Amino acid sequence: MKKIALLLILGILVSGCISMEKEKTETPTKNKTVITKQEFAIYKEYPVDVTPSVKSYNFKPENMEDFYLSDTQKKILEENGFVVTPGYYKQFYEVYKHCRESNIPIFVTTDSMLHTYHIMYDYTLRILEAEIFVKDLETLTQSMIDASMDEYNSSEGKIKEAARKNIAYFSVAMKLLNENYEVPELVKDEVNKELSLIDEHKGFSFSPIFGYREDYSQYLPRGHYTRSEDLKRYFKAMMWYGRMTFRLKPGKTPEMIEKGREETRQAILIVVSLKGKELKLWDKIYEPTVFFVGKTDDLNVYEYIALVEKIYGESSSINDIDDKLDEFIEEAEKYRDPKINSSFVYDYEKPENVTKGFRFMGQRFIPDSYIFQELVYNKVLQYQGNDTPFTMVHSDAGPIRGFPRGLDVFAVLGSEEALKILKEEGDTEYINYDKQMEKLREEFSSLNENDWTQNLYWNWLYSLLPLLEEKKEGYPKFMQNRAWTRKELNTALGSWTELRHDTILYAKQSYTPKATGIPTLPKMTKGYVEPQPYVYARLASLTRMTIEGLEKRELLLDEYRTKLEELENLLLNLKTISEKELENKTLSKEDYELIWNIGTKLKNLCTFETAVESEADESIEVIADVHTDTNTSQVLEEGIGNAFPIFVIVSVEGKTYITEGAVFSYYEFKWPMSDRLTDEKWQQMEKPELPRWTELFIS
Repeated sequence: MKKIALLLILGILVSGCISMEKEKTETPTKNKTVITKQEFAIYKEYPVDVTPSVKSYNFKPENMEDFYLSDTQKKILEENGFVVTPGYYKQFYEVYKHCRESNIPIFVTTDSMLHTYHIMYDYTLRILEAEIFVKDLETLTQSMIDASMDEYNSSEGKIKEAARKNIAYFSVAMKLLNENYEVPELVKDEVNKELSLIDEHKGFSFSPIFGYREDYSQYLPRGHYTRSEDLKRYFKAMMWYGRMTFRLKPGKTPEMIEKGREETRQAILIVVSLKGKELKLWDKIYEPTVFFVGKTDDLNVYEYIALVEKIYGESSSINDIDDKLDEFIEEAEKYRDPKINSSFVYDYEKPENVTKGFRFMGQRFIPDSYIFQELVYNKVLQYQGNDTPFTMVHSDAGPIRGFPRGLDVFAVLGSEEALKILKEEGDTEYINYDKQMEKLREEFSSLNENDWTQNLYWNWLYSLLPLLEEKKEGYPKFMQNRAWTRKELNTALGSWTELRHDTILYAKQSYTPKATGIPTLPKMTKGYVEPQPYVYARLASLTRMTIEGLEKRELLLDEYRTKLEELENLLLNLKTISEKELENKTLSKEDYELIWNIGTKLKNLCTFETAVESEADESIEVIADVHTDTNTSQVLEEGIGNAFPIFVIVSVEGKTYITEGAVFSYYEFKWPMSDRLTDEKWQQMEKPELPRWTELFIS
């Protein structure tokens, strides 16, 4: 008989490696480097030493006649000091290339630098998945099938049936990974039915293996997972492992209690099978993705390993599981609840109860999904207004807040402007909304650097926080108005959309060059960097943490190391230039040359020799569905369109000029869940209207 204790010592030892316990963080002070020791890498925040003291200047540029702008655009430019115009640029660096060729003073934006980090993050993750994780996952899955077969052959009764269902569970994943895999006859019918539902990916249906509702629309590969067949296969298999739950006690009826016992038997057999090389393979996939995205929100392998040790000890065989099964379930129910519900539940059920259980490679807790869940029905209740705001849906419970908005995330993280927009557009007029918003703001405002730098996902959000601060006296005049506050909010939403896109498995009129008969010879003009030193500093720290975390696991290819180091150096230079600008210090010749050549630098950073790419990567346009409403069978889509030109009036060495840069175009809309959008489809379709609140700065 197989002994449950086979993996206990190894498992408990390895469990310490994945612990996210964090050491005390140094209190940040001005001009002092803050160091935070995390499980995967050390986070070192580059200090910013600046007292903003830019002198006031008028919005009467010397080079207005060099630009073709409409009367409306000129009016906005003269009122706010900047204006964004719709554009057709497929890449950020194309805007800067155009500026250089036309002798237009360049404005380096935070948008362009945040986008460049997105490229680094996304390309690094996808090549690791394609070159390493997919192969390891296939090997692990085959080992789990073999182990489940051994358990099936050596057991009887309900244990034998649990082992059989595990064979079916792992066979689904194996068939998704390898279409040539021969499914065992004893599970072929159930497996083929599951595969059919996955292939159709239409929406909610009852799982032939598990019996509960599953959202099969989630299995449509999207994000960067459309770029190759290997990534598509990996996406589907990991989605299966990430979503299907072995529940503890999905209900109080005798039938539901027995279902929980059945699924928990399966979970126990799975962790018993994870021994030696299987556990190492599991950890080899799971741990790096923790670094990129975060820990699973559900009970995981290590927690169940420890619980098996506690309840069963070292002498029981798999056929003795039922002797203490109820005790195991009772003890497991004391463990943490999942914070995010990713399954079908009714409003009279408590998601944390009916969905609590074990997942083999569970999807990860991310703070923005948590915010969304806390700001929709039934944490927020019925609509109290007289209009039809974006967030409202009609349901059997009346008009409810069925959808969140990206603005909710940044309102919670401290943006007063985001909250004002939500109020102006009627998206806060619900019972309990204000109470929930206040609770979340208090919760997130209490987080420290340890919390914000626990992994790359949280750290990316941390880099966006300085954008939410309204700029006061001492900053350039164009930054001291509501329009700029909204532009920065648009930047934050654009970057967050790219983050959700990259992690989806575990997120007009343009300037026309002045025509002449003679080609213009490029001659360097003096440009300007968007003065956000804290953004550049945090992005540089995030980049350094990315390098060191991947090097620690020997997962960093040479080309990616080189580009990440170049990005870090560029960000530190932009931080220094920003500090000079804010303190009225003259930039050096080297500073101006860096700005002048920014297009070439960005293009080089975003171009890889070793990459998993497709035609979709020729455009920055990406899309991510971030929330599902079961009442309307729709999802919330967050999209990035073409790069839009931004024209900004700046003061350079006592002279006032219009400079040009590039910013995100951001879209938010609802879409049928049965047709979750891919990047390819998004790039081909006609774009919806831009958010109304962007009209203050986009013309």
